[in-house]
Amino acid sequence: MSKFKDNLSNMACLDLYLSTLSNEEYSTLKHKIHPIEQVSPLLSMDIFSSSHFQSLEKGRKRMDLASLLIYDTAKEWQFDHDLILNKDYDALVLTDANQTIKWVNKGFSKMTGYPANYALGKQPKFLQGAGTKTETRKNIREKLSQCDVFSETVVNYRKNKEEYICEITIIPLLNRSSSLTHFLAIEKEVA
Repeated sequence: MSKFKDNLSNMACLDLYLSTLSNEEYSTLKHKIHPIEQVSPLLSMDIFSSSHFQSLEKGRKRMDLASLLIYDTAKEWQFDHDLILNKDYDALVLTDANQTIKWVNKGFSKMTGYPANYALGKQPKFLQGAGTKTETRKNIREKLSQCDVFSETVVNYRKNKEEYICEITIIPLLNRSSSLTHFLAIEKEVA
């Protein structure tokens, strides 16, 4: 197997080298080039698509952070912005201290089916339903009052009434004078 991997690596280098040759130079070398017995799929496309997806994801997170920072400059929140850039998430939800939704990212609509303009002005509990445990709701209320970062798993419902399980990490956002102004929920569908 290692011989096969070596051949693939050599072939990739050979392709690059051959592409730089003139027709005359290639003619003098072509009798020395022999195909391998086993053909594999083009690996460079796999590398490209993975890298491309990662670049798109980083761009999406930077755009989310830039949108969020519009609010941040007005409130001067003290929080680690890397939490957004380094955490895997589907949706971001910004609420005021009374838990009224002020902003959501595009991922919110993809995850829940609700457009952003529908969510604005509501409290996130509109996503909850019959399968949402009373104990979970109570835990969230208690942890919100403590003003510490916390995570919780909750059963929510999409616009089409489909149930989904969501892991939320909630970050209290404090201004320079350490007064709570907003909460940021970082949400990921987990099952």
